Amino acid sequence: MDGRILISLGLAAAMTAAGLVVSPMPAGAANSDNIVLAAREGRQGGAQRGQQRNRSSKGSQQRRANAPRQGSYSRESTATGPNGKQRTRSEQGSWDKDQGTWQRSGQRTGANGRQGTYDVQGQRTDSGYERRATRTGPDGKTATRDTTMTRDRDAGTRTRDSVTTLPDGRTATSSTTRQRTDDGFTRNSTRTGPNGNTMTKDTTVSRDAEAGTRTRDSVTTLPDGRTATSSATTQRTDDGFTRSATRTGPNGQTMNRDTTVSRDQETGTRTRDSVTTLPDGRTATTSATTQRTDDGFSRSVTRTGPEGQSATTDTVGSYDKDAGIYTRDTVTTLPDGRTATTSVMKERTEDGVTRTVTKTGPDGQEASKTTSTSFDFDVAEDD
Repeated sequence: MDGRILISLGLAAAMTAAGLVVSPMPAGAANSDNIVLAAREGRQGGAQRGQQRNRSSKGSQQRRANAPRQGSYSRESTATGPNGKQRTRSEQGSWDKDQGTWQRSGQRTGANGRQGTYDVQGQRTDSGYERRATRTGPDGKTATRDTTMTRDRDAGTRTRDSVTTLPDGRTATSSTTRQRTDDGFTRNSTRTGPNGNTMTKDTTVSRDAEAGTRTRDSVTTLPDGRTATSSATTQRTDDGFTRSATRTGPNGQTMNRDTTVSRDQETGTRTRDSVTTLPDGRTATTSATTQRTDDGFSRSVTRTGPEGQSATTDTVGSYDKDAGIYTRDTVTTLPDGRTATTSVMKERTEDGVTRTVTKTGPDGQEASKTTSTSFDFDVAEDD
C-alpha cells in the first residue's frame, strides 16, 4: 500500500525523470534483462539489511519463545490517497502453540468500494508445517495456495513445495531445496507457471570464517533456455566489510557494484559507499552516513545518477521508551530542489500499537495510512 501511495504522489516519476532511478539497459533490451540487471538505487544495501535481519530474526525468535501459548489479535488500517479516497483493511488472527496451529483472515476494501477477502490456515507437523491460503477477489473468483515445508536437521536439508490453483483451474508450482554444506549451503529452486513454462535458479554460498570472506554464485535459467548469472564476494575488514557484485543478463550485458561499509563503534557512526557501473560504462553512486543519537539515529543519503544529477534523503528517528512512542521523519530533496516528506509515528497503546504514516509529494499532495493492532493473550494462571 505504501508503495502505491508514494507512486501516486509523483515522487517515483520525478526521480525517474531526473535520471536517479537507474535503468541498466539501453532502449530495446529484453524485459528479463531489465529485471535481472535492475540497479535498485533506492535500497539501503543487502549487507547491512542482512545483518539487521539476522539480529531482528533472533529478537523475533526470542519474542515468539516468550509469547503466550495462545492468543489472538485484530488489525484495522485506513489509507487515504491524495484525492481523499480511502482503502481499508481489517484482519483477525490467532495462534495456539500447544496445538501447533495459526490462522489469519481479513478483508480489503478498495477506493471504489469493491472488496476482497483472504484466509490463511497453518498447521505444524513433525518435520515442518503445512499451510493453505485462500484469496477471493471482488468478482468472487477464488485462488488457493497449498504449501508444505519439511526439514531434516541431521541431513541439513530443507524443502518447500507449493501449488497455486488459479480461479480458472490452472496450477503453478514452485519447489525449493536447501542443502547444508561444510562451508555454507546450496539452494535449488524450480518454478513452473500455469502455461507450463519453467524457470530454475541454482545458488551456492560458501564462507571462510578465518579469512572473513563469503561468496555467493547463482545461475538463473529462463524458460527459453537463456541464463542470467550473479556473483558476489564479501570481505570482512577491520571496521566493516567490502563487497563486489556482478550481474550478467541473459543477453550478455553486465553490471557491477562495489560497496564499502565501515563503522566506528565509539562515535556511533556507520558509512556506506557504493559505485554501480552500468553495461554502457556509466556510473551511479550512493553514499550514506548513519549517526547514533541519544534517543535514536540520524541518516543522510546522497544518490547521484548516471547523468550526474543528485538527490538527497535526510532521516531522523527517535524513540521515547517511557511514552512508548517512536517517530521517524524523512525529507527527500530532488535534483530540481523540490522536496518530498515522510513522517512515521508508532505509539504503544494499552492492548497493542498504532502506526500512522503521512507522505507529502513534491507537488504538495498528501497521503496517509493509519494501522491499529490490538492483542488478546490467553495467559495461563499460576498454580
